Amino acid sequence: MPRHQPAPGAPCWFELASTRPDDSLAFHQRLFGWNADAIDMGEMGEYTFLRNANGTIGALCGLPPGSEGQPSAWGVYFAVADVDAACQHAQALGGTTLAAPFDVPGHGRGAVLADPSGAVFSVWQSAHADAGDFTMFEDHSIGWVELATRDSAGAQAFYGALLGWEFKSTEVPNPAGIDYIEYLAGGTRHGGILPMTAEWGEMPAHWSLYILVPDVDACVRRTTELGGSICVPAFDAPGVGRIARIDDPTGAGVYVIALSA
Repeated sequence: MPRHQPAPGAPCWFELASTRPDDSLAFHQRLFGWNADAIDMGEMGEYTFLRNANGTIGALCGLPPGSEGQPSAWGVYFAVADVDAACQHAQALGGTTLAAPFDVPGHGRGAVLADPSGAVFSVWQSAHADAGDFTMFEDHSIGWVELATRDSAGAQAFYGALLGWEFKSTEVPNPAGIDYIEYLAGGTRHGGILPMTAEWGEMPAHWSLYILVPDVDACVRRTTELGGSICVPAFDAPGVGRIARIDDPTGAGVYVIALSA
């Protein structure tokens, strides 16, 4: 079975916080065939682990108390050795701590941050030496984690210092002339930095996830049948694959991608 052992600085967990967790769960289960295993978190409600055929790809939960009015959204956690030190370092680099370090007994310690451009992400200090059955880079799991920002150079400086990333320009020709930068943690490519142009309007900087699927067009058709919507219609990215962005019935968005051979 494929397994992904997150290196320091690598994406190590994905979480969908939904305004209507039951609707989000039903949609994603029927679209991707995920299994679910919920645990009771008391006042926080249920925390549901999402699994494909081989392992755990992340989790689903309701929005935390005090977040009324916030939309449903996917989030990413990056692995760090010391959450408290990472928060201090992020602030020294111009970032912001949105949720102070918190403990999840028996699992680890996390915090929610924003980079200098406002893109939100989380850091995680695991209490375990291994990643269990967490998996990436296979069908119906996360295969790419992308930052859209108007300050690519600033993002490289911030995340390079905070998470130890290395960077390289993509080898795939870009007809739009955009310098797409890939980042590496532990020598493995995990995602990229996409410069936002004027066409993005006032949309803030943000992180996006890509789920690998065998057939993007079939996934798009199934999305609308299940009550979701299409944010970005399916298109071909030369040398990369076929891509679309879909929203679940609560508005949580994710890209789906079928890689080129």
